[in-house]
Amino acid sequence: YSNCLNHHTQPQVLHLTCVAMSSLVPYLGSDHAQKFGLLLPQAINAVKILLGVDEEKACTSFELFDALLECEVAIIVPHLTSLLTLCLEVTKHTQLEDGTRVKFMTFLSWLVSTKKKALQKLQLITTILDVILPLMACPDIDEDDDASQNPGSFAGSVLDTLALHLPSDKLVPILYQNYILPLMSSANGLERKAGLNALAIVAEGTCEYMLEHMMQECLKLAGNGLSDDAPEVRNAALYALGQFAEHFQPNIIKYSDEILPILCQKIAEEMSTQSGALTRTYYALESFCENMGEKIVPYLPDLVEKLVVMIANSPTTHGKELAISALGAVSNAAEEAIVPFLAQILEHLKVYLTAPDTEDGIRLKTQAIDTLSVFARKVGKGTFAPMASECVQLGISNLTSADDPDLRRCIYSLFAAISSSCPEALYPCLQPIVKRMFECLDSTEGMTTEYKDQTIPRFDLDDSVEEGKGEESDDEDEVLGDYENIEGISVENGYLEEKGDALGSLCELADNMSTHFIPYYEETFSYGLKLVDYTAPQVRRGSILCMTHVCVALHKVIKECNFQDETAMLPKLLAVCVPLVFDVARSDKDREIVCCALECINDMLKEMKGGLIADEEYLDSLIELVKDVLQHKTACQKDSEDDTFCEDVEDDSELTTVLVDFAGSILPSLAIAMGGQKFTPYFKNFLPLIIPKEGRKRNERSLAAGTLAEICQAMKDSIIPFADNMYTVFMRGIKDNSDEVISNSVFGLGVLIESSGPTLAPKYPEILGILSTFLKQGGDRRTIDNVLGAVARMIQSNPDSLPLDTIFPTFVKWLPLQEDFEENITVYKAIYGLLSSNSQVAIQQLPTLIPLMISQLTNKKVDDETKAKITEILQGVTSQYQDLTLKSITPDQAEILKQALAHVNGS
Repeated sequence: YSNCLNHHTQPQVLHLTCVAMSSLVPYLGSDHAQKFGLLLPQAINAVKILLGVDEEKACTSFELFDALLECEVAIIVPHLTSLLTLCLEVTKHTQLEDGTRVKFMTFLSWLVSTKKKALQKLQLITTILDVILPLMACPDIDEDDDASQNPGSFAGSVLDTLALHLPSDKLVPILYQNYILPLMSSANGLERKAGLNALAIVAEGTCEYMLEHMMQECLKLAGNGLSDDAPEVRNAALYALGQFAEHFQPNIIKYSDEILPILCQKIAEEMSTQSGALTRTYYALESFCENMGEKIVPYLPDLVEKLVVMIANSPTTHGKELAISALGAVSNAAEEAIVPFLAQILEHLKVYLTAPDTEDGIRLKTQAIDTLSVFARKVGKGTFAPMASECVQLGISNLTSADDPDLRRCIYSLFAAISSSCPEALYPCLQPIVKRMFECLDSTEGMTTEYKDQTIPRFDLDDSVEEGKGEESDDEDEVLGDYENIEGISVENGYLEEKGDALGSLCELADNMSTHFIPYYEETFSYGLKLVDYTAPQVRRGSILCMTHVCVALHKVIKECNFQDETAMLPKLLAVCVPLVFDVARSDKDREIVCCALECINDMLKEMKGGLIADEEYLDSLIELVKDVLQHKTACQKDSEDDTFCEDVEDDSELTTVLVDFAGSILPSLAIAMGGQKFTPYFKNFLPLIIPKEGRKRNERSLAAGTLAEICQAMKDSIIPFADNMYTVFMRGIKDNSDEVISNSVFGLGVLIESSGPTLAPKYPEILGILSTFLKQGGDRRTIDNVLGAVARMIQSNPDSLPLDTIFPTFVKWLPLQEDFEENITVYKAIYGLLSSNSQVAIQQLPTLIPLMISQLTNKKVDDETKAKITEILQGVTSQYQDLTLKSITPDQAEILKQALAHVNGS
């Protein structure tokens, strides 16, 4: 190989040598690493020579490094700087073909995701930014053009990969100060556009850092961009606003009065166009509205009116499509508050739900069905039930003739949505619906083979299968030759999304259809199993969800519906599912897939509890898995080669913190499943891994406090041996400068008090002294709600150790809870306890408490358990203090109270 790579004047020799080396890579072992590594500088040089002679051969030769990047043997790291330099030289070489540049940029992006630690250690991040940011200052491409083959557009993808895989505090300050601000002050509109786009792109991967340190600056830059003279800058500002609306939740909602009118005005201005500005305006509006929750209600009349007008009057199909989608986002946030407008909206949607199957008609029908699915989920069973059967028939009739994968996947989602609110509407036709989803998972539609030999034409696999039915090849060698020439198989995105949505819809049907889904459990599971190694992440993720949801749903049916599992279906499925999902979490290199696997493990553990880990092997595997994630030892947390070169570099990206959070969330579920006493020795080993070291980021400190609080709650009195240690951790967290850390620490302190009984009673004066400062100063409402929860737990645990006459009136003054409604049941149990013991302090507060509690009976955010406890309190109060009750409430409140008590008494 070395001799061949020295033939600099013979491009064909250089090319074939690189191809031959590439074929050898899968067989390399650690003993080959040094010798093979010595060839790489020559191979890099060969690619450089080929770039000047034959770009296609240069790209094929460069695939050697694609193969090496996937190789587990430590070969490529010593050559990272040379490889990076080559990629960046090609990236900025405007005389090369766009496809060639994108090929090398793709490798660069892959390099960032798999060698993130090495790139940091070699201090190569700014080198990348120096090339990527100027590339982004390019004209916007047409919406119909392929952005993935445009170097300027693909530069944004590389930046996104940097944001997702690098520590935000290492990337954002440099990016913002050295690149974005200079670009934003440029006289060139394209450079200002690049600055805003860069800010928008990194919002997803670095949102925690941006929220904590620079949200105001980000919004200011986007706001200024909306009034920029250059249209490309205004478009970028809209995109940035959409990204911020999506990722800066819930903090950005407080700016709704300023942002929503601007977006509505922009939509009206752009209505007659089919420009990128219209798309990005709707994107910003959807992102903003979808996360507003009940805070959207005051804006509903104006929003619905404007969007309905857009649907009716927009001159373009694209404009109508965007407006229908936006109505779905608004309805998703508003939930039952959209019901007064539902008839008006449906009147406009009906036109498109029955649109002819033209290209435009299918697009509008697809979006209308998608919005109909939102209504099925959100408007409430009482409102949706009368139209449920009609919607099922609409879906079935369209599914029979639908050739478009986007339309089909929206129909699957419609069925899933209906199953969540009106499952009975699906009972008569569940079999053909499930069968059609299975057919989708079997289908090869949309797949295309790609050949190494370009003289052999590409063909559609689906057509090939149809044409070849019943025929046998006369020449087996020719068929084998065809397979040897196959480079790979590509699948159109629409068909991948259809498979992903089919799997997701099957999950929901398994969850919601109870015993009616029993005939399909095993087959659904088998499809999930078959697709678990699929290359497309959305399909792989769907397969994991599918298998675990089937197990959880089947367990519920056995437990709640008295289903006799005579064939031991559940144990068989678990024997396959549990080890497989554990292995995915440990070995998959896609962090989002690993997050999904960890979440699924937690869901199974919550439902099956000790049954899931009855096998000692499963318990040991789960303990080791969680420990490995917390210690950053899984495949997706390490660089793909030997990590010894980068062992002093931590993986501190925000996505990794999310991964650790998913792993940490398993521990409280595990404590409940095992019981606190059995979990104790494991907790002792986990504790040093959970408590954050000094100087860690806000989100890590917050996650640690939250995880420890939930573990304390799950372990109950088994936490007592750790009470002093936990007390120190939570008291330190209460003094943090982050509201989120403080709130979680206050909650943790409360559950520690509850779980440890009288153990912490001597510390009550110190605790009350600190908690009272929050009630005096006001401030973050979630923290105040958690303070009230902590005080309520103290009242329940040891009321005699408290100065109730001092603290209870203040406690009542801050009711009701406004943010953390999960603490409601704790608060009202404490009040019930005091009144049951005839506490005079509590009785004196009844004129305030009675109307307050009645108001909570009609509060949709208060759960049924809390309402039942409030009703129980009111029942006792009204019988014992009838005159006081009547004097304390209005006639309307008296009617609410009467209805609540009548319901309890069965009248």
